[in-house]
Amino acid sequence: MMRIAITRPEGKGLELANLLDQQGIFNVHTPVLRIEPCPLSASQLAPIQDADIIVFISQDSVKQLAEQVSLLPASAQLFAVGEQTANAVQRYYSRKAVAPNQQDSEGLLALSQLQQLDSKQVVLVKGHGGRTLLAKTFKQRGAILNVCAVYKRVAQQDTSDKWLDHWRSKEIDGIVVTSNATLDAIFNTQQEELLNWLKSKSRHFFLVSERSARYLHNTYEVGQQRISIANGPDDLAIFNSIVPNQQQQGSQMSEQETQSESVTSNPEAPVTQPVFKQKISKLAVLALLVSVTGGVATAGLIIHGKQISDKTYAALAQLRQDNAQLSEQLKQAKSQLALLQGNLQQQNSELEERLTLQTQAVDAQLNAALSQAKQQISGALSSEVTYLQRMAEFKANAEQDYQGAIAVLKRLYDVVQSENNNTALLSAIATDIATLQAQPTPAVEALYLQVHGMLQQVDSLALKTLQLPEPKAHHDEPLSSEISDFQSNLQKTWHKLVDDFIKVRTREVAVIDPLLDAEQQQLLRAQLRSHLSQAQSALMDKQASIFFNALGSAQLTVEQFYDLQDRAVQVMQDQLIELQKVPLKFNAQVELKTTAAVKEWLK
Repeated sequence: MMRIAITRPEGKGLELANLLDQQGIFNVHTPVLRIEPCPLSASQLAPIQDADIIVFISQDSVKQLAEQVSLLPASAQLFAVGEQTANAVQRYYSRKAVAPNQQDSEGLLALSQLQQLDSKQVVLVKGHGGRTLLAKTFKQRGAILNVCAVYKRVAQQDTSDKWLDHWRSKEIDGIVVTSNATLDAIFNTQQEELLNWLKSKSRHFFLVSERSARYLHNTYEVGQQRISIANGPDDLAIFNSIVPNQQQQGSQMSEQETQSESVTSNPEAPVTQPVFKQKISKLAVLALLVSVTGGVATAGLIIHGKQISDKTYAALAQLRQDNAQLSEQLKQAKSQLALLQGNLQQQNSELEERLTLQTQAVDAQLNAALSQAKQQISGALSSEVTYLQRMAEFKANAEQDYQGAIAVLKRLYDVVQSENNNTALLSAIATDIATLQAQPTPAVEALYLQVHGMLQQVDSLALKTLQLPEPKAHHDEPLSSEISDFQSNLQKTWHKLVDDFIKVRTREVAVIDPLLDAEQQQLLRAQLRSHLSQAQSALMDKQASIFFNALGSAQLTVEQFYDLQDRAVQVMQDQLIELQKVPLKFNAQVELKTTAAVKEWLK
């Protein structure tokens, strides 16, 4: 009956070992590889939250991702290479994953849901190394692919010498292998004797995929007749591939039946002879009878003794033969017992060594994970504290947004409140919050709205234009008949003559101001609007000097070109004067004590 070595990692292959035990098939579990987790950074895990499709390659990929990501996006479709991997998704995420009937990469790629992947976010969760078929095909189908390698397979030993020695001592002739990495680890020996034993025709390999079979045949020149491929990667499928290859060894005992030969003696009929009458002495007859009886008895004793001696010798020979066989069996039993004791000691030593190594590895992994977690937490905390401190300083001094700076400092207070050695930092934050609350805040919005209202009134302000007085009325006076009034008569006649050709009006005004046409009036109003708009822009840019210069220019324009007797112009003039008196101070630097306190705390 074939003796089986199971090479699956720790925690796997237990069901297969139980099935083999139930069938009375000897098996040993020798984990060749171990699974080591590969922690991913936040940026490497970020694509998972935006994924449209998440594909899991193995059960280990599900388990290792679950230790880093507790919840998958509800909108993402989940796919698994096989049914066991889909069960792992259900176990760790309580989600159903689609698995193909052909449980391999080719079967997964044949699913209708994975044919059209244009611009879809696809995340491939796998281990380091392995096939690139899925990644290449997904990219060819237009997917935006992100690969999350969450674990790696590492050989338990540097070489396979120890495993092969152990298998050879156990007379192993069947080896279960579930990956190409396991094949490489098994054949990693420099001892020609062990390699020849592994490649001998007595060794049979039980694999889980055609790809592994081709790899074993092409790389290590193992004949195809010594390779069996299971219908799937699960333990039951592997068991079903092992059972038909068992060579039932039975021995038929032949019994020899001994039959005793019975000898039937038929008495001969007495021969009648003629009787001669003769006188015989009685004494002679008696002597003859005694003599004959003694001879017969002696002959019988001799024959009987010979028979007994032959049987005794035969019995002794049989006893010697049996004794020799028993001695040989006892010798073999002692040898097997010594071998079993040696193997038991070796197994105990190996188990203790393996347990020690695993304990050390687990302790190292836990310490590394704890250290990394502390570093990540410390790094994230330091980054957040530094960011909040700089943001508070920027809002206080660059934007003059004291309320925003106070809000940021309060957030910083909450972040560091639960940390150690934070007394000085919390005191500095509280002091800065009180300082910012006491800072005067210019009413920028109110001033801006006031200037905006003045802009809306520019078109309705009265310009300083010329108001012509009423022309003097001319009364027609009759001509005088007196000769001495000829001059007066001449003047009157001249006025009448002129009125017929030229209209001359006379007004009583001392100074004639220049007249303003419509274009000039528009330019004056545009000039005033420009000054007010400049004041608005300076206000928003927090440039106090430009603000006041613009207001002064606007006041000068009003005084020169607008009617100061008009009520609206007077109100505008008064507002410009009042705005120039407003205390406006920008770019006041506030020295925050939090800056130095944060630097000291981070040390």
